[in-house]
Amino acid sequence: MDRLATMATFVRVVRNGSFAGAGGETGISRALVSRHISDLEAHLGVRLLNRTTRSVTLTEAGKHYYESCLRVLDEVRVGEEAVQTMQSAVEGNISIIAPKWVGYLEVSAALAQFCNRFPKVNVHLTLGGLSTKMHDFLDRGFDVAFQTKKLPDSGIRVKKIADISYATYASPGYLEKNGVPASPQDLEHHACLMQAMDAIWRFTRDSEVFTVRTPPRFSSNSYAVLCMTALNDLGVTVVPQRVADSFSGGGELVRIMQDYELEDRPLYAAYAPGGTPPRKVRELLGFLGEWFREHPLK
Repeated sequence: MDRLATMATFVRVVRNGSFAGAGGETGISRALVSRHISDLEAHLGVRLLNRTTRSVTLTEAGKHYYESCLRVLDEVRVGEEAVQTMQSAVEGNISIIAPKWVGYLEVSAALAQFCNRFPKVNVHLTLGGLSTKMHDFLDRGFDVAFQTKKLPDSGIRVKKIADISYATYASPGYLEKNGVPASPQDLEHHACLMQAMDAIWRFTRDSEVFTVRTPPRFSSNSYAVLCMTALNDLGVTVVPQRVADSFSGGGELVRIMQDYELEDRPLYAAYAPGGTPPRKVRELLGFLGEWFREHPLK
């Protein structure tokens, strides 16, 4: 028995004063209206209505139950309207999690402008602690997770919001001591500082691809750590240009091998599977895509 459906039928019977009137209002048969009322009375163990061939009236118990039904159905209506408003309104809280190094990509500036555009939105950005488990960010209460690798078929949805440009760097001290590598092949004779989950570098020049699989002298899951390690004259690293720029204001890191290009990598926003996401999330994804088209990460 669908309790809410039978309660709604009971209220309509009382308002219309007849089973036929209630059925006509909802488009169901008189027999089904009668079944709803019988199910309610059997469930409650009391008679709710006095029935005659000419009228339907409330019993004393029916009067009390009718008032309860009005309150319950009204609370359900108000709750549904509130949820529908949340789905369509650009307001409320948005929680985002991203790798720490994404903080160097002007994401904070983009999110600040998003909040300026939508003053009823509150953004909470967490950097670090992103799990490799696909659904973990949702289980932890986050609405969106920034990823740099497209997720496998996990049900999680993703949208590409930017392309990230990478380049090759080393410190002046390292280059003075070890020489400047001129080609990917030269890197076999240099100390390489690599991202722990991406220990293969692919360079292109004139459509020719060069792959570097040199065992890393140092590895980390943080591009910021790789930059700091390079600054300490330990070796050559490949990192996002914007991250390197944060450490190169005074020339502390030198870009090398500029004749060899590294493929741009996408920045994805992952969000919950299912139906249409809340409008605040849709607006955020659209805004970020627009922002990074106007402020490319190169």
